[in-house]
Amino acid sequence: RVLRDGSWEEVPAEYIVPDDIVKLKLGDVVPADGELIQGHLIVDESALTGESLPVDKNPGDKVFAGSSVLRGEAVVKVTATGLSTRYGKTVELVQVSKPRLIIEEITSSITKGLLVADIFFIALVAAKLVLSRTSILDLLPFTLTLLIASIPIALPAMTTITLALGSLELARAGVIVRRLEAIEAGSMMDVICLDKTGTITENKISVKEVIPLTEDYSEKDILFYALLASEEDAKDPIDRAVIEKASEEGVSKDGVDLVEFKPFSPETKRTEALVKIGGVPVRAVKGAPQVLAEMDGSLDKQGYEDIIREIGERGERPLGVGVEKGGVFRVIGLLGLYDKPREDSPSFINDIKEMGVKPIMITGDNYYVARSIARMVGIDGKVISLKGMPKEEIRSLIDSVGVFAETVPEEKHDIVVALQEKGHVVGMTGDGVNDAPALKRADLGVAVSNATDIAKLSGSVVLTRPGLRNIVDIIHLGRRVYRRIVVWSLNKIVKTFQIVYFVAISTLLLGLPVLSPTHMILMLFLYDFVTLSISTDNLRPSKKPERWNLWKLVKISVVLGLIKIVELFVALYIALDYLALPFDQVRTFVFYVLLLSGLFNILNFRETNWFWASRPSLPVALSISVDTIVGSILVYGGWIIPSIPLSAILLGFIYSVSVTLLLTDVAKLFVFRVFGAV
Repeated sequence: RVLRDGSWEEVPAEYIVPDDIVKLKLGDVVPADGELIQGHLIVDESALTGESLPVDKNPGDKVFAGSSVLRGEAVVKVTATGLSTRYGKTVELVQVSKPRLIIEEITSSITKGLLVADIFFIALVAAKLVLSRTSILDLLPFTLTLLIASIPIALPAMTTITLALGSLELARAGVIVRRLEAIEAGSMMDVICLDKTGTITENKISVKEVIPLTEDYSEKDILFYALLASEEDAKDPIDRAVIEKASEEGVSKDGVDLVEFKPFSPETKRTEALVKIGGVPVRAVKGAPQVLAEMDGSLDKQGYEDIIREIGERGERPLGVGVEKGGVFRVIGLLGLYDKPREDSPSFINDIKEMGVKPIMITGDNYYVARSIARMVGIDGKVISLKGMPKEEIRSLIDSVGVFAETVPEEKHDIVVALQEKGHVVGMTGDGVNDAPALKRADLGVAVSNATDIAKLSGSVVLTRPGLRNIVDIIHLGRRVYRRIVVWSLNKIVKTFQIVYFVAISTLLLGLPVLSPTHMILMLFLYDFVTLSISTDNLRPSKKPERWNLWKLVKISVVLGLIKIVELFVALYIALDYLALPFDQVRTFVFYVLLLSGLFNILNFRETNWFWASRPSLPVALSISVDTIVGSILVYGGWIIPSIPLSAILLGFIYSVSVTLLLTDVAKLFVFRVFGAV
């Protein structure tokens, strides 16, 4: 309701403008930022700030668009609307923020590197053939086919298929993947920023402890009187917490007759119930500790304040409980309220630390609440408050801090950016509007099951089940997917050595192409068909975050590629001298050995140990078997390429198996020992 021309009118929220006077009441969602000018409110700002406990609002206090009114009525003057509100600025930051696309950078680097290196050799071959007066009609198809062979054509398809299959596997586990690159980011993530409210915790207020202030009343007595001052069907989260705790302790209202109940009011800051117990009138009160202290003239105020401070330092919110009998009111105890951690949070934190991922908690709650929850779930590192801290200081502190408290949405985003600038691959979990910019910016943005719509739209994955256990599944699968892409890349670079460099060098030495364009196109078709099956392989995930190390990948590939070139020259010698085949059949023999060598390399390079240390997936095993059979039939039948004798086929098969699965496997283990496994 908006005050227009001296009267209150119902106006759609989009037509509210600055300086409008708006009336808010129980159940309303605040439509714009504003300042309270009359009345009192209790509002839920958890979606905006991350604070799980309701916030009192009095005249002069700010209210923010997107928060909801839990209690009270008030008149508010609008100060900002649309994108100028805190909510709007958060949405704008989401639109501006963009995630890094790591896998695109890597695949682009591999493609460019191969192309540049291959063009040099292709140019030499072209020059040699021109000098030997080769016809342009023969030269052009050969050089163009060699150029095509040097480009990793199947890399984009293989990457997409691998990530898509991974997303299907995660969907079965309860994870919706919105951006495919999130799976690959999960493999390299070494830091994960965890929102507290609704992510690590349940976003549900619970009674953690009951503290009697006098020997006359036990913990159950205090719970009993707190229960009397609570509404059974109330929406108030504190009432629900008291009722739940009383039920756990076996405390009930049996034998109590309710005379009058006064619900919580922002003005009085307490709840009262007048009841009769055995015919004797009793007044039970619960509310703000300071308010109840003013009602008890015999209370030790200093000791009372000390206990309240200690409760606050333990990360709890104190709630006073009092009782009036015979006209005498006494404060009898305090309840410590907190947002309880999820049951699986400690085990999840322990699991990701064992996987080499550092957890950092980010919350809008105060220092003491943040420290308390961090200790409960096992998050290490310093606990610091960002309240009043300059943005420039965040980057210098980032590596030593385990918990950031009293943050605003912009600072959550800044923390993610600072970690990325330090070279970390960053994950971020969250559920509220305040988490959306950081979720969008993070390499892996995880919106939890109870997240707001804007958080789900900003995240790269969405959990459909409560808790954080599915993040472990994302990490495991991501690392397996990473291994598949690395194995494909290693095979492709080595295969480029085998086709482009071997063909180029042998052509320079012999003066004739050792493979025809037909051989090379057939090779690419048969080989790329099999390498796509790597996207399904049963590769063992790493125990620590993965890192793309292109330089190491290139060094290992070059060494193994040179070894394969030597093996192929031995095969060429066997065809020319030992078997004394005609040159057309020499080409077919070399084609056959090249094909088998590439297929068996897949079995080799998929393992960092001996090739038999683990079984390949069924699609990989079947595709290699089928390709081997098809290749053998082609070289024997001679339908597309010249045929070779059965004895030559048998010799080529035995040579390829013995050299690739034995000698190359030994060489692989030596290279991995020198440079480290990829």
